[in-house]
Amino acid sequence: MPDTEKETAQTEFAQTEKPDACCADNCCDKKQLSFEISEAEWTQLKALLDKRYSEIAALLRYNKTKDESIQKISAEIQKYREGFAYSALKPFIIALIALREDCRKSLRDAKQFALDDEKAKKYIDYLVSDFEEMFSNIGLERNKEITMNGKPLYTSPRSEQKLFAEILEGEQKEEETILSNTDKIKNTSELIEYLKNCESAVRLAIQKKSVIDKTLQDYIALASRTDAEHYFALAAPVAKSLYALYDKISEKSKPAGTLSGEQLLKLYHDILVETGKGIYVILTEAEVIIETLKGEFDTQKHKILKTIPTTDESLDRTIVNSYTDCYSFDGKVIYQSKVDVYKLQ
Repeated sequence: MPDTEKETAQTEFAQTEKPDACCADNCCDKKQLSFEISEAEWTQLKALLDKRYSEIAALLRYNKTKDESIQKISAEIQKYREGFAYSALKPFIIALIALREDCRKSLRDAKQFALDDEKAKKYIDYLVSDFEEMFSNIGLERNKEITMNGKPLYTSPRSEQKLFAEILEGEQKEEETILSNTDKIKNTSELIEYLKNCESAVRLAIQKKSVIDKTLQDYIALASRTDAEHYFALAAPVAKSLYALYDKISEKSKPAGTLSGEQLLKLYHDILVETGKGIYVILTEAEVIIETLKGEFDTQKHKILKTIPTTDESLDRTIVNSYTDCYSFDGKVIYQSKVDVYKLQ
């Protein structure tokens, strides 16, 4: 600091009221209304101020970088979690859609083509084995409990996410305590002591940031574990419903070996219908939207198998035959309806 500024500051701080002659004997011990800063004290004060501002500048730079990193991580996590539910249920949904559409196709074929007893029994066995193959492909097993890839399915995720908030709250209270009572400063020594406390608080805050870094990493790891538990929590009800349907169809198919003719064909028909309905319930409970679409061709929801020529302009791009339903999840089409479409010649 220039000498002129230092002298001015010293002059301002050094001004005191001179005691009146009439009260020189009685008032000379009264507390002075201001205080004087010596050369040594001024040097000490300036050093403390410089250190404090340096620490604050470092803290601000750290916070800016940290905030940017946290915002980036948050955006990535949000993008990931937007499709989290579907990623957890996708193996089930895709397998169930395929099985349901196979049942619907088998029902159509049974109306068009005659089945002998041998084929009917074979197709019933195939249907039961389709469930078992699905379980194997998804990684489901059932012994004492249902597991997925060797891990038990939880019915609800455990809650362990208080750590991060508690640590931040504790830090804030501690720093507020250190930097309180500024209005009680009455002299140079108290001012210097206060600035030392300020410096300690800033240093503590910076040190705490390393604790927050560790806590943030722990929090990310905790979020990962929680996501895994949410994954199993989402899969659990679907898996249980799927096994319940499998048990029902397996039990219903047992008499097939002793039946023949119309009774066997009726059993085959009933098993296909019941399987299709059961899968429909499981999918809709998992928030899959199932639509049987007619009318005009929609590039998002339809997949063309064949075009049928027409000279009627009003029929152009309309659906002739629909072979499968359209399935969507969270507003996105995950399985297009397979159709034949008219095309104007």
